[in-house]
Amino acid sequence: MVKPYFGHYSYTKVSIISNASSGIGVYYCGYVNTQNNNLVTHYVGRAKGDEVTIRSRLLDHLNNDNWADVSHFGYRECTTKKEAEDLETKEIKRLQPKYNTQGKAAFQSW
Repeated sequence: MVKPYFGHYSYTKVSIISNASSGIGVYYCGYVNTQNNNLVTHYVGRAKGDEVTIRSRLLDHLNNDNWADVSHFGYRECTTKKEAEDLETKEIKRLQPKYNTQGKAAFQSW
């Protein structure tokens, strides 16, 4: 079962440790549009579980300083790895985030 969206949280180490899930799911990185309070998504990622959790993936991205223009994150937990894979694919197609270049190329052929 895909759970509801949790967020928008500040994209900082303290906030990730305090707020991000230690489970399977999909996470969204971007910034908050102040006019409508929506997250403008720059990257959608997936955490497969076990050692690779939503929290650990977000911390990896933050530690690698992947995106200077990301200030917030949110996530949706999933019950299974397959649900997370399917949701990630669907969300990349729907949102077309600028840092998901590999996914964009695959979806352009659809």
